[in-house]
Amino acid sequence: MSKTVLIAGKNSGDIDRFSDGLLSFSRQVVETDAISFPEVKTGRKTIAEKKAELAAFEEEKEIQSQSGICTFEWNKASALSARNLVLQAENFFERVDEAVLYFDEEFYASSAEKMDAAEISRTCDELILGFEYLATEILSRFERKYEDKPFSLVFLLKEGPNLLDVLRSPAIKNGTVAIASPLVAAAAAAFTSFAENIAALYGDESYVNIVLVRGDASMEEAKKDDSLAKWLAPFLDSLDELKSKLTAKKSAVWIKPGSKKAGGGFSLFRK
Repeated sequence: MSKTVLIAGKNSGDIDRFSDGLLSFSRQVVETDAISFPEVKTGRKTIAEKKAELAAFEEEKEIQSQSGICTFEWNKASALSARNLVLQAENFFERVDEAVLYFDEEFYASSAEKMDAAEISRTCDELILGFEYLATEILSRFERKYEDKPFSLVFLLKEGPNLLDVLRSPAIKNGTVAIASPLVAAAAAAFTSFAENIAALYGDESYVNIVLVRGDASMEEAKKDDSLAKWLAPFLDSLDELKSKLTAKKSAVWIKPGSKKAGGGFSLFRK
């Protein structure tokens, strides 16, 4: 039986390798396209124009469904958009079984290097608020849809170097990796703390398994998104074989990419 997984964090196009890796393990994938603000509508459209737009939209979604991947817009600064994203995913694929919230620190570092008011606002919206709005909406939907088998919510943190790391080890700054600004580093810390506390709060609930995954590019399974996905999918499948779901204590332990057994895991600590 195939599963539907919602991936959020990187946009469609940036997450293709990860999605392709999941597809090879009986997954249907929902990706996101980020929008920063609502579209400004100018002028009135005729009924014919509206019908044409709807027909084009439905045709595009039909093509996407055949590929096993569908994309929906997500305004990360909007709680309503988070709700609409989950509902659209459910309506399109009938259900969402798993959700992966993916924070790639090095990826974000390359596109968030400024330190001004606009960048502070954007970083908080996209790298803090967005994950928190979506996580709470996903948990709410999982609770409503629960029957007898828990869903899975994954917090996936792929770490990269920040300015403090460079200060401690200057050799890190060799021109081959992006260095996270204080804003991205702070967002990564917020993601980490939020994930751990969500695991503590919801880990004993019957309707969800919370999984915390933390690694970096030095780990074989985390070097590339496709290899990361090809490890993660079987790991999540192994949750179905457990006699009982993960407890809060087990959920709150970060596991390394490459871990073989669900419910075990290894503690990881910030560099």
